[in-house]
Amino acid sequence: MVYINSVIIRFLRGCRRTGIFAITSKCNCRCQMCDIRKNKPIDMRYSDITRTLNFMAENKFLIAYFTGGEPSLHPNLVEAVRYADRLGLVTSLTTNGTISPDILEDLKEAGLYALSISIDSWDPAIGEEVRRHRGILQKQKRSFEIAQKLGIRTYGMTFLGTHLTPENIEKMVAYVNFSLNAPFGFCYPLTTDRTTYRLGQSIQMHPAETVKKIVERILMLKKKGYQVANTATYMEEVLRFHDNQTSKFPCKGGEYVFYIDWLGNVYPCFMKSKLFNLLEDNEHCFLKDVRCFDCLGDCFREPSLLAYISSLPLIAKEIAYNFPIKSTIL
Repeated sequence: MVYINSVIIRFLRGCRRTGIFAITSKCNCRCQMCDIRKNKPIDMRYSDITRTLNFMAENKFLIAYFTGGEPSLHPNLVEAVRYADRLGLVTSLTTNGTISPDILEDLKEAGLYALSISIDSWDPAIGEEVRRHRGILQKQKRSFEIAQKLGIRTYGMTFLGTHLTPENIEKMVAYVNFSLNAPFGFCYPLTTDRTTYRLGQSIQMHPAETVKKIVERILMLKKKGYQVANTATYMEEVLRFHDNQTSKFPCKGGEYVFYIDWLGNVYPCFMKSKLFNLLEDNEHCFLKDVRCFDCLGDCFREPSLLAYISSLPLIAKEIAYNFPIKSTIL
């Protein structure tokens, strides 16, 4: 099982890459902000999952972040996490909250390092409106409770939809922190249909200025000691972007962070064209010296910060502001 000391050793050996690995296109929700359900429902074959994880281990990946669709619908999810753990990869998984208690228990035994559970609101009606899944809030709350009893590092992940505002975002953070006993994290709203991960094609989005105010408020709450999983550095990058200021830590998608889908296609991120197919192509070429400013997707901007770990101000800032969530990180 991967522990923090083995993570540090792999990191010092130069393993800095993150693979956002969608092992299935199947999902049991029809979320407003996600159009992945428009894909043909496909599970990646387990033999191809192991090939992909071997590829990661051989190419200095540190993190294997399992997603979908809903990854718990894949029949070999537990085996995939166990295999990644044995390779020394840090395993993370995101679920819409419908994951079964039995699978959670098996994932803990398999070595899952961290779990994020989608959570949209404290209001059941809003949760069902966003996810289009009956009783979703109750299922999400149950998943938090069971994961925490099992000792899995768990945090909430909230899409910044129009039901959240600068005026009520503190209530949302407090709900996750104090009612669900977990750190709060947010997904930055994006629109894309460039890859198999389709987002925001049929949803109303906040104006940019409103998103900026919400992130300002979340950053303030983190500095006040609330448990917020997003890094302060990333949130400052979001605000810098909205103020038309130069980025201090550009995205490294395609160099340090990748989206890998259930077909083996490898992309720099959700917004850009395919680099190669790791199952079919003989040559696997990564990008070099990437400095991208095109979007603010947290899935890629935050893991990119591993490329800047030699920045002492960045390290000092994150140590100071992430103390409240140290048990989720370490």
